[in-house]
Amino acid sequence: MPLFEVKDDGLLKLDQTTLAAEHLWERRHLQAYLRQHLHEIDGARDLLVIAEEFADWTDSKRRIDLLGVDRRGNLVVIELKRGNTGEHMELQAVRYAAMVSTMTLDQAARAFAQFLAAAGEPVDVEAARTRIVEHIDAEDAEEEFGRDVRIVLVSEDFSLEVTSAIMWLSAKGIDITAIRLAVHKLEGRLLLDFLQVIPFKGAEDYQVRVRTKEQAEQELRRNKVPWNGEWYMAYGGRPWGEARTYGFVSAGGRSDSGRLFSQPLFRLPVGGRIWVHAPKTGYLGVAEVLARPVPLTDFQVSVDGVQKCFSQVTQHEWHGPEEGDAIEHFVAVKWLDCVAAGEDPFNEPGLFGNQNIVAQPQDPKWAHTIERLKARFPHWSTA
Repeated sequence: MPLFEVKDDGLLKLDQTTLAAEHLWERRHLQAYLRQHLHEIDGARDLLVIAEEFADWTDSKRRIDLLGVDRRGNLVVIELKRGNTGEHMELQAVRYAAMVSTMTLDQAARAFAQFLAAAGEPVDVEAARTRIVEHIDAEDAEEEFGRDVRIVLVSEDFSLEVTSAIMWLSAKGIDITAIRLAVHKLEGRLLLDFLQVIPFKGAEDYQVRVRTKEQAEQELRRNKVPWNGEWYMAYGGRPWGEARTYGFVSAGGRSDSGRLFSQPLFRLPVGGRIWVHAPKTGYLGVAEVLARPVPLTDFQVSVDGVQKCFSQVTQHEWHGPEEGDAIEHFVAVKWLDCVAAGEDPFNEPGLFGNQNIVAQPQDPKWAHTIERLKARFPHWSTA
């Protein structure tokens, strides 16, 4: 990105050069500059540098350019590259991140003490440890230390190949930041410009939320268990007394996106067993499905041995014919066991709950929930 100097008669574009052209080297110059000014550069402001050219491991001569700790206690691998491609630096940094992932606070304190001594500030290991702990913004800083490893890459540019790899690693949950360095000349002076390019500045919060959501979904997928054949149904915001008396569950209306809430009812097989839940309230009971869903206008119930249209006997408002295809649909059921009228639904911590109208739960909570429900509703079996 070009830089301009503002002149009386307009803008003067500054000459852009390179580290190599100006005889600036990674270790001798760039590393020293960054070591002193990381706290002023976007993408690295919260870092405390604890080691330089870190290589405290066996069977390897590889060295981390700079090693830091952020405010959350995460270790941070900082890799630098002179040139306009950043070739292989992302792979190198991942390797280093894996190698330091088991570092303890005591090991970090020893490395920090050595780093400070080399910089002309001799301190003992305990003092170095205290400075690391004070840098971490947490109630139990020692507990939070080293929970994860971040990566910060600094290069004059990043090739498409490297950028693609960084984006892929980020999407997979690796906390990785790429900072592009530009060198400019102004009247014989050299100017360095550091620009965070990944994640795009201003989008970090959004990307963190996306990554957190994806990680949660991946964890959920990993933890899925086989469905046990018993159905879950959410029956909320509707009269329980009539559902219990006449034997039905129902759903109707339309979401803002146009989805019909009655559609999931058609997944319920005749003869299937459903556990009926009032969201945010508790479980109402267990029932056997007797028939396929029908709209309000076609649903009939038995009143004193006589079949009558439910719309003629109900005392409540339902999604009626004026709702078109969003009309309330009813599934006739045989209640095997359920809470009595006026009795609170069954609820306790740890039970499965879901906002979906109908579900085939594969959550590990479902097995525990079924066990507790069968104890609460002992007449659950259709046998």
